[in-house]
Amino acid sequence: MAFQTRHRDPLFDSDTQAIIERRGKELVGLTMIGLAFLVALMLGSYSPDDPNWLNATDAPASNILGPVGAAIASPLYVIAGYGSWAIAAIFGVWGLRFLFHYGEERAMSRLIFAPIGVALIAIYASTHLPGANWVHSFGLGGLFGDTVLGAILGVLPVNPGAGLKVMALVLFGGAIAMSAFVLGFSRDELWAYTRYLVGGIILLYATAMTALGRGAVGGLRMAADARTRAAERRATTEAPAVVDQSDVSPAVLRATRAYREGT
Repeated sequence: MAFQTRHRDPLFDSDTQAIIERRGKELVGLTMIGLAFLVALMLGSYSPDDPNWLNATDAPASNILGPVGAAIASPLYVIAGYGSWAIAAIFGVWGLRFLFHYGEERAMSRLIFAPIGVALIAIYASTHLPGANWVHSFGLGGLFGDTVLGAILGVLPVNPGAGLKVMALVLFGGAIAMSAFVLGFSRDELWAYTRYLVGGIILLYATAMTALGRGAVGGLRMAADARTRAAERRATTEAPAVVDQSDVSPAVLRATRAYREGT
C-alpha cells in the first residue's frame, strides 16, 4: 500500500534563499581575507630563532601571532621558502572574489591546483641567489624548491649555469601562468586587464609628453621675454638722459641757460 506524503513548502522562498547564499559567500570572502592578513603577518614576522618544531628554545617568540605563528611559519619557510607567500595571495584574491561576487563560481575548479602554483613559485625562487640577510642553509625556495631544481638541472644536457638561466625563464612564465589560473583569472579578465594596463601606459606617456611640450613652450616664451627685456634695458641705457624740468627750480634753470650761453 502506497502512502501519499503531503508536499511541504520550502522554509524560505527563492529570493530569500538567494539573499542568504549571497551573504554566505560574502562571509566566506571576509574570512578568507582575514586569513590572508594573518598569514601575511605570520610570514612577515618570521624569525628562525623563534621556538618551533625545528628549534627548541625557551626564548619568547618574536612572531606577531606568538608561538602558534612561529610554529606554522617555520615549516612553511623550510619547505617552500618565499613560495609560502603565495598562500596569502591565494586567500586574499579569492576572498575578494567571494566578497564582490566576481568569478567565485570558479573556486573549486581552480583551488585544487593551488599546491602546484605554490610549488612552481618555490622552484622559481630557488633560481635566485639568497641575499646577505638569508641565514638558512637552503635557498629562497626552501628545501622543496632546491631539491626539485637540482634534479631538473641534473638531467638537462647543458652545464648548470646555462641550465639555471633557461629554467629561470621557463619557471617564471610557468609560475605566472599557473598563478593566474589558480587565482581564478579567465581569458576575458586577462584581456581586459591588459587593455587597461596598456591604455594606462599610453595615457601616462601622453600626459608626460604634453607636460614636456608645455614646459618647452613656456621655456621658449620665457627666453623670448628675457631677450625683449634685455633689449629694452640696452635701449634705455644708450638713450641720452633727459632732465625732467618740472623737478628743477626756475632759478637753477636760468643759471644753467646763462652758463651755457656764456660758454
